[in-house]
Amino acid sequence: MMSTGRRRSGLSTGSNGCTSRVSPAARSVLGMTTHQTPLERHPIRRAAAEVTAAVKSVAGLDAVFMTLADKQAALVELAQARDLLESLWLRQLAGSADVAEQDGCRDIAAWLATHARIDRPTAAAQLRTATALATRWRQVETALADSSVNTGQARVIVKALETLDEALRADETVLNREELLARAEAKLIELADLHGPRDLARLAESILTIVAPLVAEEAERRALEAAERRAAATTRLTLRRRGDGSVDLHARIPELAAARLKTYLDAYTSPRRDSLTNGLTDPATGERLPAERLNGDAFVALLEAIDPTRLPQYGGKATTVVVTITEEQLRTGLGVATTSDGTLISVDQLRRLACQAGIIPAVMGGKSRVLDLGRRRRFHTKAQRLALVISIATCQAEGCTVPAAWCEVHHHVPWSRGGRTDLDDARLYCSHHHHRAHDPAYTTTQTPDGRTRFHRRT
Repeated sequence: MMSTGRRRSGLSTGSNGCTSRVSPAARSVLGMTTHQTPLERHPIRRAAAEVTAAVKSVAGLDAVFMTLADKQAALVELAQARDLLESLWLRQLAGSADVAEQDGCRDIAAWLATHARIDRPTAAAQLRTATALATRWRQVETALADSSVNTGQARVIVKALETLDEALRADETVLNREELLARAEAKLIELADLHGPRDLARLAESILTIVAPLVAEEAERRALEAAERRAAATTRLTLRRRGDGSVDLHARIPELAAARLKTYLDAYTSPRRDSLTNGLTDPATGERLPAERLNGDAFVALLEAIDPTRLPQYGGKATTVVVTITEEQLRTGLGVATTSDGTLISVDQLRRLACQAGIIPAVMGGKSRVLDLGRRRRFHTKAQRLALVISIATCQAEGCTVPAAWCEVHHHVPWSRGGRTDLDDARLYCSHHHHRAHDPAYTTTQTPDGRTRFHRRT
């Protein structure tokens, strides 16, 4: 009974928070009858009716059968008509806040979503543009109404002006902000006579340089510094193993670093290199490999070409990748090799990597360098560190998972007490546990699995 009563009284409940009695305007939108004659309607409503009737009158005509000259003229004329109608639509949006209030909607965008079946985000974006034109950027509104700019250009100009306004507000040294904005608005409208939305957007990025060069230079410097700080703060790189022999790499880096990376990758993927080596095509099909594959292969090649001696010290030694394999496996080509971080690779891959800088094959059972130095040196050598990393994956303190490459070598028997710089007397500890090993407030005991357990003295 309540549902029937609501329908009879003209109440409507929308999905966007509108629950109210349908207004006369809404009845018109929904096709409901009104008592107004066409001459009694507002001129804007009469214009809408005339446009609708005119468009319906040609709805059945096929543009294919028009002459070339008519098609050319119609494309321009319809584009102008569309922009004029869009201008009128935006002005109507800006002046119809009371419609939403009357029907209890959050805003006119919600009202349109309910009564005109317009997607709410789309209506909300149009409402923002309409409000900006009506309350702030009146020169653009006028230019849109007289067809000096089209709707695409108007949106570009409004966005550029609001961005500029925000930047000028943040600059306390700018005293004539409104004057600068007015000059920028006029100049962008002038540029719209020669440039489409895309080119106009690029010009808008430097509009302050055009209307106020001295102000722009300082503002650009501050904006650039702020952008660089944001880029540095948001720099990220993550590696996620997929479990199929590949790794997903996701990164966000500053533009300058990205430009350098692109330059390096282009060196590997240039068309000239392709013509010389035929290395950028699929040998099976003869077709050029997709750009994503080429960039991926180039990135891998770039990593393999890095000279480790030019990199920062990593765990007390030059950055080095160690691959462990037995002598028999290397000789027969059977089995797998293991990198210092636990990654498994084939013997063929190892043989290839052994030719690259920074890849050291640790052949178990073959000849090796002298690793025990006794009392001849106090500090452990790079070769000793490599030997320790091969056999020990993490810090040797119980429960610690810091990678061995990040650890420091510790004399189990202190050098000052006659300790020897030999592998049997060496321990790998992270910085935290290395300090604990030298802290007299702690005692240490060795667990059966070779780990070190720390105890605070009481």
